[in-house]
Amino acid sequence: MKNPWQDDAEDEFSPLSAEEARQWRSQQLALPAWQLVALQLIVGSAAAVVVGLVWQSAVLALSVAYGALAVAVPNAVLLRGMAGVQGRLSSEAVVLRFFVWELVKIGLSIAILGGAERVLGELSWPALLTGLVVTMKVNWFLLAYRPRKHGLPDGKD
Repeated sequence: MKNPWQDDAEDEFSPLSAEEARQWRSQQLALPAWQLVALQLIVGSAAAVVVGLVWQSAVLALSVAYGALAVAVPNAVLLRGMAGVQGRLSSEAVVLRFFVWELVKIGLSIAILGGAERVLGELSWPALLTGLVVTMKVNWFLLAYRPRKHGLPDGKD
């Protein structure tokens, strides 16, 4: 009886050659990070409008929008903090800078969520968390359904 947890011999990992890696990279379409933040704001706004229209509640709509801002604004701060560091700093300095800005992003997200009641007054935490989760999932959606270039010169798609 075959063990279902055992990898098949044909599934063995083989590293790409430099040419294969170059070709793979040429097939990938890079989405600029600022477009990701813009898409997060668009999706969060759309979710807020849909919730507001379906439930006829401004409180729910504002709560969803605030949850979306609790994701998009810290991401924008992280991007701004990391802007233009590639090539100027050593790889170790870039990694350290990323971790520092990621901590700033997390702290800012916590501060935004902590101030939700003061900013909005009346709010719905389930709606706020819905806006937060929907906006965060934009990243995963883009990773899963990212477009690729087609029609490579060697005929491979």
